[in-house]
Amino acid sequence: MAMNGVKHIFHLGDVVDVKVLQEILDCFCAATGLAAMIVDYQGKPISRYSNFHKFCSKVRSHPIAGIGCEKSDAYGGIIAVRTGQPFIYRCHMGLIDLSAPIIVDGQYLGAVMTGQVTLENEAPELERIATPAIDINEDSELMELYKLIPSMSKDVFEAAGRLIFIIANYIAEKGIINIYQNKLNEQNILLMQEIKAKNDLENALSTAELQAIHSQISPHFLFNTLNSISRQAILEDAPKTQEMVYAMAELLRASAGRIGQKVTIRDELNYIKHYLLIEETRLHDRIRVEFDVDETCLDNEIPIFTLQPLLENALIHGLEPKEEGGIVHVVVKRDNSKILLEVSDNGIGITSDTLAKIRKLQAKSSGDNNLAGIGISIAVKRLKYIFKEDFDWDIISQPNKGTKISLFIPDITKGWDLNG
Repeated sequence: MAMNGVKHIFHLGDVVDVKVLQEILDCFCAATGLAAMIVDYQGKPISRYSNFHKFCSKVRSHPIAGIGCEKSDAYGGIIAVRTGQPFIYRCHMGLIDLSAPIIVDGQYLGAVMTGQVTLENEAPELERIATPAIDINEDSELMELYKLIPSMSKDVFEAAGRLIFIIANYIAEKGIINIYQNKLNEQNILLMQEIKAKNDLENALSTAELQAIHSQISPHFLFNTLNSISRQAILEDAPKTQEMVYAMAELLRASAGRIGQKVTIRDELNYIKHYLLIEETRLHDRIRVEFDVDETCLDNEIPIFTLQPLLENALIHGLEPKEEGGIVHVVVKRDNSKILLEVSDNGIGITSDTLAKIRKLQAKSSGDNNLAGIGISIAVKRLKYIFKEDFDWDIISQPNKGTKISLFIPDITKGWDLNG
């Protein structure tokens, strides 16, 4: 793919939202029982290990056996790149693995490595691609862990590998398309600056930024896949997996084509709860979210994804770096003639430089959609554009004490205009 006849060289981190792909991998691993990780074109992991078996974690931490794991991964990746298709192989310790290459416009960007199972029926054609680095018969702990490795039919394993191959490559394709769309948008914005008033331009820029954050993947492509996994989870009596997949599907459905629209506060809170259900699988019991909601406010309308980025900022930048976790409070209530939307946490707080930029609404993206403050700035800019002098807001943050963001919007149930 090229613009103006120039071939562009891409890197996986430039075109793939690794956080989104990681969440999909976590759901995939929870539903299938497989382990997975994402590596770049050099074979270096760029994501956390998902659902790694204790046997493999112990082998990889071994100074000698770990080298054998790296050699197995490298070999599997090379064969997958050569064929352009998922490659199934037996690692040096005898487990079944798969390398699903991510290739866009003829460029190898990286791969999803998945597996760590044994086959229910032997597959003699899958010989070990390397000699075992250690003898597990000489390590009783490793032998016991090996006995706990899950078993799977070859057909099911191949189908799972093909699924993750399709999803990863589709996300990469969409990422590159978004890069070119953003370049075109930048050119269009330059033209808009000459013909539009300042407020109209700021609204268009805010909407475009919000779209970039929430539409890195096309949710319609994933619905059928997620529904299939959900049905399989029901058949296998895995209600937590089914609930998590359903929550993810609802979030994607909410994102599809709805950026720039308005929803009731009730719907916004439902989106937040779906988001929290997915995050619980990663954060476990480290973080607690409490809601204080005046139900008489639930029918009031707000721009979609007004509260969600504030909550995401609190979880990722406020509490996740804090070892012991913490609490987030979400408040929705009437405050005189206003509706107060408030998210507060007892996390690590925001640095003074970042806080100053947020207060001036100057937080900008530089290729990292997770940069602290971007979601806050976008949400505030949109509300200022819509409600003008009827809107007010405040942010308070202290190092190691936490952050509180308060939005005051008019108490108008319906009838306001998204275009100000």
